[in-house]
Amino acid sequence: MSDISKWEIADSLRQRAREDFFGLLKSIDGVKDLFIDADLFPLIDLTSTASEIRQHGVGNLHKLDAALNVQTKNKRLFLLRPNMVRFLTLAKQLRQLDIRNAHVICVPRKFYAFEHLLEQEGLWGRCTLHELTSFDMVAVDYDLFSMVNSHLYLNIYLDHSTDWLSTLAASLIDFQKLFGKFSKTLAFGKLAGQVLRQLERGESALNNQDYSGGKNIQTVVLFDRSVDLVTPFCSQMCYEGLLDEYFNIEGGRMKIPKAASADNAAPQQELVLLSSRDDTIIEGIRAMHFSKVAQEIKARLARENVLQNDFRDKVKDATISDLKNLVNNDVKGHINVKKQLTRHLDLCADIYEKKKASDFKIQLEMEADILHSENFDDIVSYIHTMICRCESNQYRPLQLLCLLCTANNGLSREHYELLCRSYLQAYGYENIPLLYKLEQLKLFYVKRTCDVPVSTNSTSTGGSRGEAFFKRGIQAAQNLTDKAQTQKTFFQFMRKRLNLTPDLNQQVKTTPGPDMADVFDSIYVPLSCRLIEEGLINDGKLSLFQHELIQRGYPGAEDLFHQRSSGASTRSQFHDNQQSVLIVFIGGCTQSEINALRMLAMSKSNVKLRFYFAPTSVWTHTKLLKEIEVSQ
Repeated sequence: MSDISKWEIADSLRQRAREDFFGLLKSIDGVKDLFIDADLFPLIDLTSTASEIRQHGVGNLHKLDAALNVQTKNKRLFLLRPNMVRFLTLAKQLRQLDIRNAHVICVPRKFYAFEHLLEQEGLWGRCTLHELTSFDMVAVDYDLFSMVNSHLYLNIYLDHSTDWLSTLAASLIDFQKLFGKFSKTLAFGKLAGQVLRQLERGESALNNQDYSGGKNIQTVVLFDRSVDLVTPFCSQMCYEGLLDEYFNIEGGRMKIPKAASADNAAPQQELVLLSSRDDTIIEGIRAMHFSKVAQEIKARLARENVLQNDFRDKVKDATISDLKNLVNNDVKGHINVKKQLTRHLDLCADIYEKKKASDFKIQLEMEADILHSENFDDIVSYIHTMICRCESNQYRPLQLLCLLCTANNGLSREHYELLCRSYLQAYGYENIPLLYKLEQLKLFYVKRTCDVPVSTNSTSTGGSRGEAFFKRGIQAAQNLTDKAQTQKTFFQFMRKRLNLTPDLNQQVKTTPGPDMADVFDSIYVPLSCRLIEEGLINDGKLSLFQHELIQRGYPGAEDLFHQRSSGASTRSQFHDNQQSVLIVFIGGCTQSEINALRMLAMSKSNVKLRFYFAPTSVWTHTKLLKEIEVSQ
């Protein structure tokens, strides 16, 4: 596929965001100062530069922080994510500083409660609300669209606020107006089912519209993060996942340490662009297991050295015009590729040193035992020892605790109290709110048992018959508790039925091609990716799984899977029998899951799949735990 057609959707989304942003700036007269929320800087960088923004009447750009003490005579524009706490804080500051003629731009949509808050703070008529709906999906790469909202998962499961679900549904409706109506929708999880119902109500207004233009997306997959909480806490082994873990990728960009020069001894950072358009190397190695990346880069460097020798041979007998063409076309590209290869080789060496310093191999063995439900006591002992030794990175033991807990539907009270008490003693009792939030999110909690209410009255009014009845009740409850403890957890059930651990099931890989398990060293296939694969290729099998889960009494099984077919015909069926699928991760995903699905698209020879990803955020387990810690 040509580069132009590959980037068609991404370029359309980026161009739409640019036009709407610049149009909004033009609509506000006069010179303006722009205050940008820190969460939105990656999106702004993806769509425009500072010089382009200043060409549309913006004088200065500032970071929106707690203090608004910047003195200016220009109009003030505040660009922020809709958040009730943040908006109320801003409204109080505008009132205290007596700022008039302010404009608040909500990205992508405003909450209707904001108007009530403005009236409550006495700012009605002094502050104008705007929306920037085109920023609901901004292209990071040709197949990755950012719906950056890292707080969505916590807003829903900690604050129990579902305001953002209607925003997601509205974003998908706008997407269909540009690229055609979805012919099939798959929803995994309770939140995905809610978005699906809101999507159905919103699409009723689209039935009479024509979708003849644009590139058609046939299928949309809505995936609720709460369905698979195991995968985010597995250590990532693909190259792009490790880059995100150690260097923090934001909006397709990351900052890496830069060698200090003799003139300036202070540490400096270099901004690196990782989209496949800016970096021609990353697309071929980002999904690779880390152990294979350095070999691939060295082989590529050897080929580039051969090309360099060819250039020398061409220069000997070349004319002036040939030399110009050689320098402008071949030599520049060769120098750029060699620079990128050298940079990636240095990054591999840096990651290797960091992994070697943190007993990474032992941790991977513990994670494999957790995924295979083996050596439970050894795992608890290892985590306890790590805590007692005051591991320098306090999030490493928390990662293993959350992984162990989510894979086993909680821990026994004895193990929970031991690990919880040890963690607080080692890292301080100021971590009590963090552990409480993890319990609320079902990431570190006590396994449910059948509790029997015992009468506080020591005398029995029912005589011997009443005592016998009470003993039978205790025995029945004990039997139920034993049965609940011996029953497989949801993850253990899905692991066996969907073959999530190929080596445990002794299924030998027959083909040398790409496989989703490669991103975790062939010991684990992400549950989320396997569910999406079954939903796209064998939805009947998935419906049978769901029916069996309901019969076994697993909580939330009725919301596991929903599907809907609109009956709408595609623009020209599938182009070359290729099915385009948009995957929306509600609550976020990891780089490993994105790359595992890219591997799936490459491995299916009989079904041509092209995936586009729209996560609300891209996680690492460290990022997630830090966000939980600082959340209010």
